Amino acid sequence: MKSNNVNTLLQIVAIIILLIIGYLVFKSSSNWKVIEIELNNARQELQTSKANVVNAKTELEKFRKEFEQMKAQKDFIIHKRDSLILDFKRKNARDWNELQRIKDSIKAVNDKLAKDRVILDGLFGVN
Repeated sequence: MKSNNVNTLLQIVAIIILLIIGYLVFKSSSNWKVIEIELNNARQELQTSKANVVNAKTELEKFRKEFEQMKAQKDFIIHKRDSLILDFKRKNARDWNELQRIKDSIKAVNDKLAKDRVILDGLFGVN
């Protein structure tokens, strides 16, 4: 009789342990669902972030190109101004040596202007 009681008691303990294990398994599966949902949300946010980064990169590239165009235009205007100033000085030169120095400066500025025109044409797609 004692052995039946011990067996019955062991069976009851085993059933309780199985019930506890079953409960933990079902509970953990609901936790997995929550984790899966959070991972899917994180993936979507990551894809959105990637798209935003790509958009920002294209915008930055566009602004960089516009900046290069403006810089080239500024350089062109500066060299054009220098050319006009030197042309004025040439007309008002006092002696031959000064006139030669001014002509050399004009040639250098005109060379820069020619390079700037090529750069501007390339940046604005004229070529």
